[in-house]
Amino acid sequence: MEKKEWSPAELKHKAEAYCAATERCEYDVRLKLKQWNADAKTTDEIVDFLYQHDFLSVQRYCNAFVHDKLLFQGWGRIKIEYMLRAKHLPAAAIQSAMKTIDETDYSRVLARLAQTKSFNTLLQRGFTADEIRQYSSGF
Repeated sequence: MEKKEWSPAELKHKAEAYCAATERCEYDVRLKLKQWNADAKTTDEIVDFLYQHDFLSVQRYCNAFVHDKLLFQGWGRIKIEYMLRAKHLPAAAIQSAMKTIDETDYSRVLARLAQTKSFNTLLQRGFTADEIRQYSSGF
């Protein structure tokens, strides 16, 4: 089955819609454009356009990622930071976003998870051993 060929205008429109649906980072957009068979020049032009028109924002993405992964996925600091680095985001933006973590929310998420999850599961979710011990009675 052949992949559909999209015009640059169609690719731009698809990328706009992709970014408008939820926060995206450049890495994810480039992967999506590659899936849509966009060439390198078209990809670069679309990514530039998305930045210029505020469809993409590194700091906004990092902040949303940190917030969502903590509250909705129950990830700890270690995993959140690791996954942001895997998306090739600037260290300064990552560190700035990590500082937005609300300690009350972080503690609440860990305390809730510690009631039902094993020590190893909590480690895999990116919490430190010291944090886990603080909120776990059975370890």
